[in-house]
Amino acid sequence: MFDRKFVYCFAAAAACLLLAGCAGTARGVKQSVYQPDGSLSVVDISRSEADAMVVIRYPAMVREDALPEYYRAFRRHPVGGRIDEETLASAQPDRVADSVVAKSNFYAMSLYRELARDLPRDSVLLSPHAIELDENGRLSSQPLLATEQVPSVVTIDFSVYSFPDTRKMMDSPPLTFGDIVTPLFVIHANRWVRPSTNGLLLSSEVLVGASWLLSGEQADARVQASLDRVSAPTRPLDFVRYLDRGDLAYTDLPLKSPGESRREVVAVEVHPLEKIRMDPDLMARLQDGTGVDPFAEEFVRGAATRIVQALNVADHDRATFFDRQAALAVFDPELSLAFLARSGAEDVRARLQMAEALLRAERTFLSVQSAALYEGTFEGVYGDQMRQIIAAEYRMLEERRSLARAQNWSTALAVVAMAGAAYAGSHYDSNFFETPTFENIALITSLWAVNNAMVKNAQSKTVGQNFLAQMAPAINRQVSVQVEWMNSTEEITASDFDEFRASTLALYQQSVRAIASRGDAGCAFGHPAIDAPGTWFGPCADGLAAGRGYGVAIDGQGNTIEYLGKASEGRAQGTGAMIFRPAGGEQPVYYEGSFAAGVPHGVVRVEQASRKARVRKFQEGVDRGSADDDQLQRLIF
Repeated sequence: MFDRKFVYCFAAAAACLLLAGCAGTARGVKQSVYQPDGSLSVVDISRSEADAMVVIRYPAMVREDALPEYYRAFRRHPVGGRIDEETLASAQPDRVADSVVAKSNFYAMSLYRELARDLPRDSVLLSPHAIELDENGRLSSQPLLATEQVPSVVTIDFSVYSFPDTRKMMDSPPLTFGDIVTPLFVIHANRWVRPSTNGLLLSSEVLVGASWLLSGEQADARVQASLDRVSAPTRPLDFVRYLDRGDLAYTDLPLKSPGESRREVVAVEVHPLEKIRMDPDLMARLQDGTGVDPFAEEFVRGAATRIVQALNVADHDRATFFDRQAALAVFDPELSLAFLARSGAEDVRARLQMAEALLRAERTFLSVQSAALYEGTFEGVYGDQMRQIIAAEYRMLEERRSLARAQNWSTALAVVAMAGAAYAGSHYDSNFFETPTFENIALITSLWAVNNAMVKNAQSKTVGQNFLAQMAPAINRQVSVQVEWMNSTEEITASDFDEFRASTLALYQQSVRAIASRGDAGCAFGHPAIDAPGTWFGPCADGLAAGRGYGVAIDGQGNTIEYLGKASEGRAQGTGAMIFRPAGGEQPVYYEGSFAAGVPHGVVRVEQASRKARVRKFQEGVDRGSADDDQLQRLIF
C-alpha cells in the first residue's frame, strides 16, 4: 500500500491534471416532461385490502456467470448513439456497465420513498432483480424477493443509464454521473387493465420495442399458464430484454406523447430519453445530513404524479383479479375457481375472507422487507457512500464546466477512477466499505483508485456480492405479522418469505377445510371463430360451460380468445368481457358488454389500439352503429 501522504499529494496532482485536461460541458434538461402535482391523491375503491398498488422492479446485481454476456450486450446495444468498437476498449465500458447497476440500486430508492410516503401503508413494494442467463444462455433477470407474487395494480420498471463510451460523456449521449441522471421508466399492468396494449401503459422511448414484445409474451404466457394450471413465468426486466435484443423496431405501434391532446386514444405513452441535470444548490447540500434528494425534485416527484394518475385511471379490481386468483390457488385451488366464477355462496365468502387476511399478511411481510431494503440501500452505509461518490463526481464536473478545455481521454480516466473507487469497497475482501466515511475525497480521483480499484476490484460481481452481503441481514431478519380473522388474532414470525408462506398455508389448512369441487376439468368452452376446443374454469352442464367463469380457446394458428363472464351451452352468453388476440403479433381487440352464442350481441364497449374506446350496438357479432353509454352493462370484477 502507498504511503498515505504520497497518496494525498499524488491525488491532488492527478486531480489537477484531470481537470486541466478536460473539454466540453455536460449539460442536461432542467425539467422533466413529468411535473409534480401535490393536489393529486390516489382514489382506491377496490374490494381487496391485500393487493399492492405499486411494485418497483430494478436491476440490483449481476450473477457471475452472466457478467461476460452483460458486458457484451451493454456494448452491443447502446442507448443514444453508435460505438466505435475499435477504440471502445480504452473507454472502459465494463466499468460504466457496473455503474448502471450500482446507481440503479440507489436511485430506485428515491422513487420508492416518494411513493411509500404518499400511498397507503404497505402498498408500495420493491422487487430487486438479479441479471442472469436463462436456460438458453440469453440475458434475462429474476427477482431476488417474492414481491411479484403479490397482486399489484401497476408495476414500474426503473433504472438509470450511461452511454458505454465515457469519452463522449460531455456530449449528447445519455449519462448518469454527478448531477446528470438519465432515467429509464416503464409502467405496465395486467393485460385486462388495457387489453389492446397487453397492459403496457407507458415506456421510455428506447425501451418501447422491448416492452411491447414483453407485454405480448407475458399475456400469452399467462393464458397458457391458465390452461396448464401452473404459475406463469416472471417477466424479466424490460431494460434487460433491451440489452439482450437491442432496439426492436416495430411498425405502427400505438404510441402517444406525454400530455398529448388525444389523451383518450388507447396507446402507449412514450417517455422521451431525458438527460436531466439536477439543481446545483441541492447537489451542493447532498452530504450535509439534511436528507436532501435532488433526484426527487427533478424527476421522481413528477414520475410519482404520473404513477398516481395511472392508479386513478385503472380499475384496481380488474388489475388484480387474475393475480388474486393465482394467489388464492396456493391456499385452495377450488376456492380460486369459485373466485373466477365470482360465487357469492356463504362457504366461498368465509374462505375468501380467511385467504384475504393471509394474503394481506404476506403483503405486510414483504412490505417490511422492502422497507429494510430501502433503509440499507438509501439510508445506510451504501447510500452514504453513493452520495459521497455522486458529490465527488459533481464537483469534478463543475470544475470541468468552468475550465472547459483539454482532451476527452481524461474524462474516461476520471469516470473509471470514480467507478473504481466505488467498486473497490464492494469487494468482499476489502475493508473500504466498512469505514464510516471516506477519509479524503481526493482518493476517488487518484491514480491509486484507478490502479488498485479498477484493475483488481472493479467487477460488478463484487458489487453484487457486497449488495447481498449488506442487505441479507436486513432482508432475512425475523419479522412478526399479526393476522386478524374470524374475531381472533394470530401472530406469524419468519425470517424469509418461504417460511412465512408455510405458516400461512398451515394456518389456512388448520382453520378451514378445502372447498368442495365446483368445476369440471373437462368442461368445454368455444367460440365461432376458433376451430379448436377451449377450456372453461367454472360451472358445467352436460360437459359445457354454464354460468359464470373464465374460458380460453386457442386455435392452431395461435389466435386466442379469453372470456370472463356468463356462459351457456359452452359459449359466451350474457354479460361478460372478451379479448381477441390475433396470431402474428397483431394488436388485440377488447369487447365488454352483452354476448349471445359466443359473439357480441347488444350494447358493447370496443377497445382497439390507436383509437378511442367506443360504445357500439352489435347484432350477432356485427357492428350496427353507435349506442348510448348508459345502456352498457359492464362486467364487475
